[in-house]
Amino acid sequence: MSTRVWGLGLGVAALIGGAAVLRGQGGLRSRVEGGGDARVQFRYAARADVCGWGGNISVGRSTYFSTGNGNFDAMDRMTCRHGPVVVRVTRAGGQVVGVDTEIAPESTPEGVTDLGVVSAATAADYLLELAGRADGRPGREAILPAVLADSATVWPGLLAVAKNRDLSRSVRQSAIGWLGRELDRIGGDEAKKASAPLVALASDVEETLPIRQQAVSVLARSERADLDALTRMANGSDSWLRQTAVQALANSGDPRAREFLRAAFRDAGLPDQLRVTVIRGLGREYASARDVELLRSSYGGLSSTNAKQAVLSVLGEQGGSANLQWLLGVAADTDAAPELRAQAVEAAQRAGASSAQLSKLYDQASDRRAKEAAINALFKNGDRSAVDALVRIARTETDVSVRRSLINRLGRLEDERVKALLKELVGQ
Repeated sequence: MSTRVWGLGLGVAALIGGAAVLRGQGGLRSRVEGGGDARVQFRYAARADVCGWGGNISVGRSTYFSTGNGNFDAMDRMTCRHGPVVVRVTRAGGQVVGVDTEIAPESTPEGVTDLGVVSAATAADYLLELAGRADGRPGREAILPAVLADSATVWPGLLAVAKNRDLSRSVRQSAIGWLGRELDRIGGDEAKKASAPLVALASDVEETLPIRQQAVSVLARSERADLDALTRMANGSDSWLRQTAVQALANSGDPRAREFLRAAFRDAGLPDQLRVTVIRGLGREYASARDVELLRSSYGGLSSTNAKQAVLSVLGEQGGSANLQWLLGVAADTDAAPELRAQAVEAAQRAGASSAQLSKLYDQASDRRAKEAAINALFKNGDRSAVDALVRIARTETDVSVRRSLINRLGRLEDERVKALLKELVGQ
């Protein structure tokens, strides 16, 4: 049976004032962990951008968590409550084995001791200290309620957890991820103070690669991190860090990152592997008409087959009439290498080539690879015009290997035109 502990009208003043507020992280730790096996809870004010209902938690406009059997649809039908944060800590065998977080729950579960209201800063300090020693699942669980605390400076604690090599990788990575969010939230000199150690962490050759990689990724995603430091990494001598930094910049929509990618693409001395990464980055979700035109216009000057294949793949994914016509031109170019013509055919299909256009590419193909690419593209289109073209090809193709493979694939289709073809071939 549950016990009602507060109503919906609990005010902010009750959260931050009065003798019920516990002061000092040490005092809170002793109260939470001082007894034997038990479950205890405390509560504190949430940040202004945090709301929720029980285990359903919303942070800002685009981040949602479910710390239990959450149902966001149900929360949408309720009023999203702005705090308080309630943390329940489970002790067993003298250790913290669980940390549960809810927003403004209506009741306290049976058997849970309620410690009352604590200051948000005290709660955040305690929880981050707990994350730095509990490790494993309890350590990860302690980080979320810490960053929900109102008016608490949490980035130094997150950084301490991120740098602690005695902790498991999952706990450290959780801290790094939240540290990236804090960079965007705090801004100014505080953001610079927080990003500098991340740069050091990413550059530390003694650190594990997953931790370094996440540090780089966080720097690239953050709008207020030291992006200049990231570009220095991308131009440095550490080959792993250089590749990772370029990859991170390729995933960023920051205008500075886009300019870096364009300049890197034009760099004649850029190693081939990095150039491929840059090309893919230029063509991802932040690609502009300027980026696409740069790739098309530079294609002929690329000396690497890998780089040319990357351009073809990117333009196929981008689609659009200009890219389609350009890809059709590459596919029909008899001077192009067979593997590039074949990939251009496949890219053209992804870009929206009609079955009539693909059929024409088959007719223009001078080698088996290009023919097979056109046939595969027609199968992917799969419309009536494509089947008509495939039946025609099956009747006229002189390459025995190509024809046999095509007939076998057609035989799997439930189509009257194909059945008529097969009967005709059997008669022959």
